[in-house]
Amino acid sequence: MTKVYGVVAEFNPFHNGHKIFIDTIKQKYHPDVLIAVMSGNFVQRGDFAVLDKWNRARLAIDLGVDLVIELPLAFAVQPAELFAQGAMKLLNLLKIDTLVFGTEKELDFVKIAQKILTADNQFKQDYQQNSATNLTSYYQRLGIDIADLPNQMLGLNYVQQIEKNHYPINFQTILRKSGFSATSVRTDLKLGSSVSSEVPDLTNQLINKNQTYTWDDFYPYLRYQIINSDIPELHSIYQMVEGLEYKLKKEIMISNDFEDFLDRVKSKRYTRARLRRLMIYTLMNIQSEEIDNVYKNPYLRVLGFSGNGRKYLNQHKKDFNLITKVGKKEAQTLELEVRADQIFQLQSKKTQDFGKMPYMKGVN
Repeated sequence: MTKVYGVVAEFNPFHNGHKIFIDTIKQKYHPDVLIAVMSGNFVQRGDFAVLDKWNRARLAIDLGVDLVIELPLAFAVQPAELFAQGAMKLLNLLKIDTLVFGTEKELDFVKIAQKILTADNQFKQDYQQNSATNLTSYYQRLGIDIADLPNQMLGLNYVQQIEKNHYPINFQTILRKSGFSATSVRTDLKLGSSVSSEVPDLTNQLINKNQTYTWDDFYPYLRYQIINSDIPELHSIYQMVEGLEYKLKKEIMISNDFEDFLDRVKSKRYTRARLRRLMIYTLMNIQSEEIDNVYKNPYLRVLGFSGNGRKYLNQHKKDFNLITKVGKKEAQTLELEVRADQIFQLQSKKTQDFGKMPYMKGVN
């Protein structure tokens, strides 16, 4: 029986910790196929990926993954629960039998997930605090400490989705080793420091060959969008709540740069990550119905595969509704992705959709 393992990743960028993680999965579990569901050009905390999704898919394939599927933006740029919901939905469609995720410490994830799903004291928002602080407090009341443990938090959400939806998926955990951080790599890149000791050689080569991206590159487009939109237009944007549109209009005119703008808009009720996600929605003028449409009609877009991954896809081509190239028909399904990628192209100057084929390794 084929052993099909799956991981959820951003590889933003692919660093030495990711390489150890992938190598450990292969050495410990010997999967026949290893599939990664990976965010596209925009990532979970409301940022731009430092390398585009094609370069990151190439890195994943060259460094040990067999198949990379894009996590749609409607799931990728979301808080942990919705991020996990989308990732597990896709991995279930891909018929994996085992999920592997990293964690800061070992827990009885199934017991905790079931406890959360059946808790009588359901989570209620305290509007004097931001949602992340509220959620941490809620978990603490259930005897679960997730403060400052982002991988553990995501892992718990993955297991909740498996339990809630009765997916036929087992899971394994790998203890995260300290000293490896994508945040540290991104910080060094922004400062212009060398990251050669933090990433595999291939990652370092692609970073040196390509421009890397931050919100600073796209802030002028955000300013234009907010200034050019009236209050009703801003109000209609997905997740624009509690009169934030008025705050954006006011602060955008006196902010010096993106971080200054966030500082001015931020309050106890909104984390920076939530605001960055909202700024992505604003930049793209995303409407709630567009998000809902992706939730109701998930798709599997292939970004890259090895010979092994291609073999698996061929075995299941009747089971999977795959997108491997983008034409007019596919562009309708990928409408949000195409729009996001066109914005990304304003800086990268490299096509992200039309005419692009999945990266192929070891395929004749």
